[in-house]
Amino acid sequence: MPQAGKRFSLDEFDLEPIRSYLKSLGYDIDPRSLADAPEQRPSALCYLVAGDRLLMLRRKKEPFSEHWTAPGGKLEPGETPVEAIRREMMEETGLRVDGLTLRAVCSELGGEAYDWLLFIFRARDFEGEVGPSDEGELRWLPLDELDAWPLPEVDRKIVRYVLDDEGPYFLRVVYTPDHHVGELEVKKLADVAKGVRQP
Repeated sequence: MPQAGKRFSLDEFDLEPIRSYLKSLGYDIDPRSLADAPEQRPSALCYLVAGDRLLMLRRKKEPFSEHWTAPGGKLEPGETPVEAIRREMMEETGLRVDGLTLRAVCSELGGEAYDWLLFIFRARDFEGEVGPSDEGELRWLPLDELDAWPLPEVDRKIVRYVLDDEGPYFLRVVYTPDHHVGELEVKKLADVAKGVRQP
């Protein structure tokens, strides 16, 4: 586990729950092989779809402050990505989500607040009422009006992969210094798994 005040290192994080989760889906992958740098923190996001609406959070802080993004957060030691996103969704939205489907694993590089190894889920089933969030304002956005809302450029580029029924995908994003998408690589996670040799 990383020490307080020390920069995060993937090499010091317990990756076994992540590896076991991926293996349960049929992907025998060492999570380190999906990251591009040891500074990338494991995290999970959930695109919750209800009919023709998507629950989004207008973030109060970086990354992407004042933009509408999917709720989520960092994995805690010992958590699988599914356990983490269920916890984060309850904490941030007050909702218990079910029917979670892994849509993508995303390697993001872009500096301290933008270095992530994201596990991106889609869910359509939930219980409860959306409550207030310390992380920002929550709102159901119409799917056919997303272009009218201030979403980060990366969300605009990846939301189609999250909402389709193919995949899951492996996405590699490299940000420019002003946090625009400098590079975006998209592959099927199954293809990446076939090309990865296990230690």
